Formats: sequence, C-alpha cells, structure tokens
Amino acid sequence: MPYCPKCRAEIKEEMTFCPKCGAQLKTEQPADWRQQLRESRRESRQRGREMRQQRREATRHEKQEKWEKTEKHEKHENGFIAPLIGGFTVILLGLIFYYYVTGSLEAAALWASFFIIIGLIIIAAAAYEAIIATRRHPRT
Repeated sequence: MPYCPKCRAEIKEEMTFCPKCGAQLKTEQPADWRQQLRESRRESRQRGREMRQQRREATRHEKQEKWEKTEKHEKHENGFIAPLIGGFTVILLGLIFYYYVTGSLEAAALWASFFIIIGLIIIAAAAYEAIIATRRHPRT
C-alpha cells in the first residue's frame, strides 16, 4: 500500500489528495514540448487576430467620430453670418437716423438708403457663402 510523500499516511492508489494532510498525490505529467509550442503559437496567433480586430474597430470608431465632428462643424460653420448681418444693419440704421435727425437726409431718402444697404449686405453674404462653398467642395 502506498504512503503520502508529505505526512507518510497510508493512502489508496486511486486517491489524488491525502485524506490526512491534503497534499496532492498525483501530479500531472508535463505535456510534450512540441505540443506546448504549438499551443503557444496558436494562442499567439489568436491574440494577434484579436489585436488586429481591436485596431480595426478603433480605427473605424475614430473615423466615425471624425466624420461626426466634421459634419457638426460644417453645420455650424457659418453661424456668425446672421449676427454679423444684424450688427451691420443696426449700425447702418443708426447712421441713417443720425443723418435724418441732423437734417442731412430727407425722409424719402431714409427708406431708400435703408433698402439699398440691406440689399448690399445680402449680396455680400451670398458672395461670402459662394467663396466658402468653392473652398469646401472644389471642382476636380
């Protein structure tokens, strides 16, 4: 009958642990080194595939974020045009009324000047938008 290598208690052949001290009785046989090498290579290839997949997903995610950021930027790119036009309009109205109060302009000239100035501002804004559009989407 065999004995435990640690505490020397009697054990049966089929036991894997000593009932007295709990020591492991049967040790696993080391695998063949070729098998270990194959498994290691297989795991390495699997890790490589997983890393490449993660890189592809990260690149795809970055491209998506960049596209969304560009899209948002383009939508709000000319958000300053309306306040700019409004500011010019208020300044020009102030000038027109100043000249009217000081007697330099007549009432009929006041409204005509106002519409001419508004028309010029709209034309300038349209020209600006056309320039920006050609820069954004040049012809090939």
